[in-house]
This record gives sequence, C-alpha cells and structure tokens, in this order.
Amino acid sequence: MTDYVDFNSQMWDKWSEGGNTWTIPVTHEDFVRSQNGELIIYLTPQKPVPSEWYRGLGKKVLGLASGGGQQGALLTASGYDVTIFDNSRRQLAAERSVAEREGYWIDLVKGDMTRPFPFEDESFDWIINPVSNCYIEDLTTMWSESFRVLRKGGALMTGFTNPMVYMFADEDMDLSARTPLACKFPLPYNGRHLEAGGKNISMDEGYQFSHTLESQLGGQTRAGFLIKALYEDTDDSCRLCKYSSLYIADLAVKP
Repeated sequence: MTDYVDFNSQMWDKWSEGGNTWTIPVTHEDFVRSQNGELIIYLTPQKPVPSEWYRGLGKKVLGLASGGGQQGALLTASGYDVTIFDNSRRQLAAERSVAEREGYWIDLVKGDMTRPFPFEDESFDWIINPVSNCYIEDLTTMWSESFRVLRKGGALMTGFTNPMVYMFADEDMDLSARTPLACKFPLPYNGRHLEAGGKNISMDEGYQFSHTLESQLGGQTRAGFLIKALYEDTDDSCRLCKYSSLYIADLAVKP
C-alpha cells in the first residue's frame, strides 16, 4: 500500500512548484511591514489571527507544517525565534530562500507530524499550525506532541477544515462549476479507504482526511489542552462559501 505521508510530502513539493496559495513566500515589502510592527499571520485562508492570541506568550515559536516562507518569515521579522517543522522539501527550501533574501537565520526541520517531534519537552512558547491536518489520518500524535513540546502556559493555534466540505467533490465546488451541489461522500472522509475502494488518488489532491469536531477539538482536550477561543473563516473562491463557513481556527492553552 502507498505510504500516504510520503505521497503527500511529494504532493506538497509539486504544489510548491506550482504556486499554491500556501506556498508563495512573502514579499520584501511584507517582511518590512512586519519589522515595523504590522504582523499579520494566517491559520485559515482569509481571516488573520487575532493579535491577542499570541501577545505576551513569549518568543520561542514552532511553525508546525508551516513551511513556504510565510508565517515563519513574518514572525522572525517581528522578533520571534522561529523553528519550522514541515514534511515538504520544497516548502522548507522556500523558507530558506526568504531567510537568505532578508538576511536572517531560521531553524528548519524536515519531519512528519504523525511521529514523535524531534524537540525537547517544553521547548516552545507557542505553536502556529495553519490548515494542514487534513493530510494526516490520525491526529492523536500531533496533539500529544504539541502538548509535550509547549511550556506550561503556552498555546497551540490551529486552523482546520470544516468537515462538511468533504461531502462534496472538488470539481463541484469551483466557482465556474455548473453542476448542482450534491453530497457525494459520507463522513468522515478517508482518502486511504476510498483508494481501497477503487478511487484514484492523484497529486492534485493527495490523500486527505476529514476529521470530526470530536477529533479536532476533543482531541486537543484529551491531550491536556484547554480550548480558550475559536473563530470561523471561509474561502471566497469556493461555491460552498455561500452556504457555510469552511474553516475553523482555535486557540488551545497548556495549563
């Protein structure tokens, strides 16, 4: 059977080459604005993270699945000490290219968040994790390891996809689509199970997994976190945005 984590790593390499939204490095102008105190970072496509979520938390930040030269670059420009942990070689290369362009050092680690993280206990003040856990099948290790590497009082900020998105086929959600929106997949959506049933998994979508809110929010609380805040977001390039929010971001604190 295909190693889905390795397949998705290669998929993100391809997406990085193709200029996916989450792979386009910040501009020099964006970097300078962040240096001047205008820090704007994202967990989901359109709504920025509220500054009160991270204000006063400390300077040691882990960017979990955050390669691409976006959040890591802007946080560094704002004076944070950032480590980027990502499973895509090209996403890390993009991160490195911004660091070289702007003349700073950033710690880059290639790794898989379905396995134990290569960091000591209580290494970070907070973690930023933009929408990405739809590419791993089981969230248990991700939550428990995030809890372990955070100091007491630290925070995990995670963006994730509203699971109902996975009831619809990608081609039906495009704004140019003329076919009626219709539910096609039962939840929870599991790319590996669909492949076993005959679905072809391509590099255009990779292996994806919807997760229940129990797995997302309940999984964080089972790991020991307290959910402090959340917000919803959407994506105006998707037909479903007319009917529902498409993403959720939450702030979880290690007591």
